[in-house]
Amino acid sequence: MGLLETEETNQFTFEAFAAHAFYTEINRSLVRKALAPLVLHPADRALTIIDMACGTGSVTRLITEATAHQRSQRARIVGVDPSAEALRLAQQSIEAMGAKADFIQGETADLASFVRDVDAAFFCNAIHLISDKLCAFQQMAAILVPGGILACNSAFYDGTNLEETVRFSRLWIRRAVGWLRTEHPEVHLSREAKATARQWLNPEEYVSLLKQSGFRSVEVTEERVSMSLESVIDLGHYWLFIEGALPGAPLAIGAEALGSTVYGAAQELNMTYVPRMWLQIVATKG
Repeated sequence: MGLLETEETNQFTFEAFAAHAFYTEINRSLVRKALAPLVLHPADRALTIIDMACGTGSVTRLITEATAHQRSQRARIVGVDPSAEALRLAQQSIEAMGAKADFIQGETADLASFVRDVDAAFFCNAIHLISDKLCAFQQMAAILVPGGILACNSAFYDGTNLEETVRFSRLWIRRAVGWLRTEHPEVHLSREAKATARQWLNPEEYVSLLKQSGFRSVEVTEERVSMSLESVIDLGHYWLFIEGALPGAPLAIGAEALGSTVYGAAQELNMTYVPRMWLQIVATKG
């Protein structure tokens, strides 16, 4: 994906946000829907399932759980991510389950050199980070068998924000900027910086790109999620979110600014949680 891993970004990861129950459930919903058709595959051939941009393995663990329930179907599970540190944590978490998966350090562009004849590919909570989504979908299609499944999702798309979400987000960022001016007047935000995570498409645009990439059917659903205020604080501790919300702020200071202002913004709006829509996509290769 071209995202630069540094010692600093390793301190501001997605892990805490991914640990919240709603995040697990939204991904479990996608995993179950995507793997359901594979029950019909011949049991004498092991499935190959890949989890792209697997991070610390939150979705890999769900895939492992789901395939374990299908005792008649053997599966090789492969996790791919550019971050060596994330893969180390993913390996530890899978081993703690008493399960097995292969983890490979690499980029989406290199998929064809890692695996082939894949039955199902997952790309969860990361597609919004890809600038050339058409190329990425074509690369994913190239590693899938005919009839193979691609499952991806995102909460960073055109349609994710409800009216309440927008009101909260605007007030939250405004308060965080005010906090910075008071507590760290030496910090100057960058107006030129453009967050990768803000390159959003709507559901119809995703469907069009997938069909251009060789997927014959694309099922799209949008699921509403209630994010706790604690999870919002954890989201504000993720380096990519910090860079998008407060571009130019040092990560540690940006995280503190965002974390210090969540409850005040929610209280002003009389909100106890923040709603958000999650885009869920299951596509079948022609």
